[in-house]
Amino acid sequence: MTLYRQLLITMLLLFTLLFVSAYAVQFSSTRNYLAQQQEFMVINTATSLGLALTPYLESEDQLGAESVINAMFDGGYYRTIKLRLLASDMTISRENTAPPQQVPAWFAGLNLFEGGEHSAVLTSGWMQLGELYVQGHTGHAYFQLWQGMSRLLTWFAISFAMVGVLLMMALRHLLRPLYDIEQQAKEIEQQHFGKPIELPLTRELRQVVQAINHMSARLEVQFEEQAEEAERLRKRTFLDHVSGVGNRAWLTTQSQSWLSDNRGGALMLISANVLNLLYKEEGFEARDQMVRVISNHLRQLCRDAGEHVLARISATEFAVLLSETDPALLQQLGDSINRHIAELVKDSGDARELSLVGAVLVQPGDDLGHLLTRADHVLNRARNEKTGVMIESYHQRERLGRLQWKTLVEQALDNNSFELNAQAVMTLAGEPCHDEVFISIRHQDVVYSADHFVPVAEQFELAERLDLHMVTSVLRTLETHPELTLAVNITRQSCHQPGFWRKLEQILARYEPVRNRLLLELPESALAMGWERLMTPLAGLKVKWGIDHFGRHFDLLVHLGKLRPAYVKLDHGYTSQAQQPDYNDAFLAAVCRAAHGMGALTIATRVETAEQVARLKSLHIDAYQGFISPPARLL
Repeated sequence: MTLYRQLLITMLLLFTLLFVSAYAVQFSSTRNYLAQQQEFMVINTATSLGLALTPYLESEDQLGAESVINAMFDGGYYRTIKLRLLASDMTISRENTAPPQQVPAWFAGLNLFEGGEHSAVLTSGWMQLGELYVQGHTGHAYFQLWQGMSRLLTWFAISFAMVGVLLMMALRHLLRPLYDIEQQAKEIEQQHFGKPIELPLTRELRQVVQAINHMSARLEVQFEEQAEEAERLRKRTFLDHVSGVGNRAWLTTQSQSWLSDNRGGALMLISANVLNLLYKEEGFEARDQMVRVISNHLRQLCRDAGEHVLARISATEFAVLLSETDPALLQQLGDSINRHIAELVKDSGDARELSLVGAVLVQPGDDLGHLLTRADHVLNRARNEKTGVMIESYHQRERLGRLQWKTLVEQALDNNSFELNAQAVMTLAGEPCHDEVFISIRHQDVVYSADHFVPVAEQFELAERLDLHMVTSVLRTLETHPELTLAVNITRQSCHQPGFWRKLEQILARYEPVRNRLLLELPESALAMGWERLMTPLAGLKVKWGIDHFGRHFDLLVHLGKLRPAYVKLDHGYTSQAQQPDYNDAFLAAVCRAAHGMGALTIATRVETAEQVARLKSLHIDAYQGFISPPARLL
């Protein structure tokens, strides 16, 4: 029980005891007063009635005496009036046996009053004329006591309610610092650090809050330093410091993840001949400045083209691994690159002399060396043929055209004909963590995975509809499978659509009982496009979320604490080399420590053997996923 409830209950009990005691005292004093008042009234009545009856008794006027008794009895305050005439030995009697009126029967049955009684002998001189007996009726006393105590109880109840409300408000205000301390402690436990707690006026709590704020600030600085150290280590290893993009080692690492996922795409080589011309005319500084400008343009152009890996592989060459496979769109991108580079030169002359672009499509079984050799051959052909852009377009990976893919996706959405598979994410202790859902489409007995049609869905702006459809399908599955916790991938395009988050909240509200078992996976590329814009919708989500392919983009690690994901899936490029004897795990360990410091679970992907699992245990990784536990049909 919380301290607030303990204090509230204790004070309310004390107030209840106070009210009950006051009520009991008031009840007792009122009862005694009414009983005493009734006793006096009976005595006074007997005395006055005796005086009124004496003349009639002296004259033996029985009818007159009876009239006096009737007049007195009709007042209703008496239960019994008896007059025994001694001369004739007759008795005049009046009795009222009716129960008390306007009083509950149970209250009248408490026997709180006896009514009072008094007897008197009526005389004339030394002669005794009669005996008078008067007994009061308790009805009026019960009525007075019931009315008075009912009003008092009502006022006590109203006062108690008002005191209770004021007490709750006062306690909430006074204990607000303790609540803030509790919330801050929970945040610190999860390695989340918010704003400092406002200092309260209470001296003791003020000192505690100061200590909590100081500790929180120190821990936040420590975790940020860990993230910055990991980022510096990654940049030292994988970043080309002149251009600000990845180096050849970065391309090699990322291509392993890309090609092992069998995602397809294209490799594009860009030869910036303008850099050699600038070096000969103006020297190193001018060339390096141009490298940085060209890199910024390439970064923006490639970002618009979708998923990509950009690297500088030599003094004048850049390489881009793209998810795009359409030769026409690749040609368009190559022309844009050449045009932007030509615009950087005042007297550009022939743009084909300033830069060349050669691209090849990724084929099944390709490795980076083979791709670079083919791309270099295409680039040389472009140089020899004086063609600004050349695309090697044979052996296309896609069997269907883009319009066919668009029609196929729309039909699957309309008919709900997607196939869902789930792959388990396991902790290193062997316990199930959750399952990731993979989507596919079956067409003419061929199953196509998401990497075939998701780029097309994004191109034709179907990604938002696809994501909402999949979230709804998975939530329905969770309703019928209470043992499951499922993760759904969200496309990059949907992440930056404001309408998507509003519709998602509406869907989650309809499935409130099961949404706590839903996880959302956002691609890291969506955060690289502008993580600030995603902070508000992600903070408002009432479901946990994670980052997929974590580590492909620079400078995101230091913002992990602000984003607060539940987990990060490390890019396969970092963990695929873990089995090599000369593998340096310093960077991966630093990334994991930084992620843990920010409260995120770290998950390795594409784990296929028990030896890899054993190796991951020494790398500060929490869980793994891969074909060591193959996907199983969900729907």
